Amino acid sequence: MNRTLFALKKELFKLAHRKKYIVFILIGAAVSMVRWGGSALIARITDGQIAVKTNMTLEMLPFAVEVLVPIIMFIAAADLFTHEFSADTLKMCMMQPVSRFKLLTAKAAAVVITGAASLMVMYIVNIVIQLLSGGSLAQAPVTLLAYIIDILPLIGIAFLGILINVCLKGSASAMLLCLAVYAAMKYLGLYVAGSESFLFTASAKLHIMILGQALPMRILMYKMGILFGSILILYSLSYIIFDKKNV
Repeated sequence: MNRTLFALKKELFKLAHRKKYIVFILIGAAVSMVRWGGSALIARITDGQIAVKTNMTLEMLPFAVEVLVPIIMFIAAADLFTHEFSADTLKMCMMQPVSRFKLLTAKAAAVVITGAASLMVMYIVNIVIQLLSGGSLAQAPVTLLAYIIDILPLIGIAFLGILINVCLKGSASAMLLCLAVYAAMKYLGLYVAGSESFLFTASAKLHIMILGQALPMRILMYKMGILFGSILILYSLSYIIFDKKNV
């Protein structure tokens, strides 16, 4: 366990010193500002007759969970796998006194933690925007719970990116394939009838199933089974390929 934690700290250190993640967070904050600015502009144009009042943190959650954070995690996966492979630094990682399984676990945990941290930063950004715009923070605790719940489906998306990255050698091609596969899965879930029953990406807004509409327990358990089953399959395949990877 100590060796896994040591490896995790090293992987997080690598990601923390790359400014690209800060840039993406700033982009996310800019999108939230534009959304709030649109509401303020409508109120100003109509001289206050039309006021768009909304829970900014909850409204921006789908954008963060389905667009911004998946992209950040795909980039993190590429940085820790294909980029290190092409830069010939992955070999140095494997020379550490840690098994490949623990190394994969540490890298995967670093990707998930990066995504979860980005999501929490977006929560804080939207809370600040809502506070500065005079909005109510009465729903802030419930909204925070929604953000925390939606971290679960992000684990599956992280392992989707990890699986693709352990299969390829180029970071650019891996990133493009991650986006293409993710987009295809989202398209199937939205437009192909019945596909949402076996795609874990259909559970991206998990908070709606738990906090929103009252789903029967058997349906909720089925959705959770698909999600955790997909995570287990992606994790297992990633390890099998990573364990046989010749570096």
